[in-house]
Amino acid sequence: MKEEVVFDFFKYQAYGNDFVIIDGRKSTFKDPFKISKILCDRHFSVGCDDVLYIENSFVADAKMRVCEPDGSESSMCGNGVRCVADYLMRELAKSEVKIETLGGIKSVHKEDTGLYTVNMGPMQNVGDFITPPSEEIIEERDFEFGRFYIVSPGEPHAVTIVKNVDEIDIKEALEISKDNNIFPYGINVDFFEHNESFLKLRTFERGIWGETLSCGTGAVSSAFVAHIKLGMPNEITVHTKGGILQVKITDEGIFLTGEAVFVFKGNINFILDE
Repeated sequence: MKEEVVFDFFKYQAYGNDFVIIDGRKSTFKDPFKISKILCDRHFSVGCDDVLYIENSFVADAKMRVCEPDGSESSMCGNGVRCVADYLMRELAKSEVKIETLGGIKSVHKEDTGLYTVNMGPMQNVGDFITPPSEEIIEERDFEFGRFYIVSPGEPHAVTIVKNVDEIDIKEALEISKDNNIFPYGINVDFFEHNESFLKLRTFERGIWGETLSCGTGAVSSAFVAHIKLGMPNEITVHTKGGILQVKITDEGIFLTGEAVFVFKGNINFILDE
């Protein structure tokens, strides 16, 4: 049986990490993940890294679900939550909102500079993102690339330190990312080189199964590893291919600051196989 689907969408980006936002409070779908597999396609549809699906929440201003191109769901998206925050702030005429995610409730504040700061909360234990499950904040594993530090700011990342991040073949991260014997849900893989006060980062994301121009949870994960393992300061600038993110590690949480840019609004209709 076929169903005609018609809805509005909102295209956003944060340093080239791009999203399609669908307000599920207004356009409800039984399976937004089936929709994401269509919309994320850059050749035959709108094109984006992820679809961000907004739902009602009993504990926050709204709930954000991260729908991946492969039809899976991720727990959290640091760049995406700022974009959803901008959408909600426009709707609610507020400069601060709370957003429920699978990785916890995130508070987002709009700065006078026009940038957005999200409190990612404290680094979480690795939990069942790794086999066997762990209550540790950092787990270490050795792969062909070297030693990786497994952390989770609500979304799992395997972080490693390299001498020259531009020289790595990031496609080889696929083997680590899809190693279901160790990472049952897949994992994001981060490579960073460091200077005295900043990191240069590249991220291979699960669900997308490729490199993105920027990754907010990757910036937080890498800055945390650099702070704990390398003794870098608690305020770290993270350079990604798409732009520069700021990470601040405090007792009140890890704060991520960066842009959230509305690109355009559109309307789409297509035939969906049920």
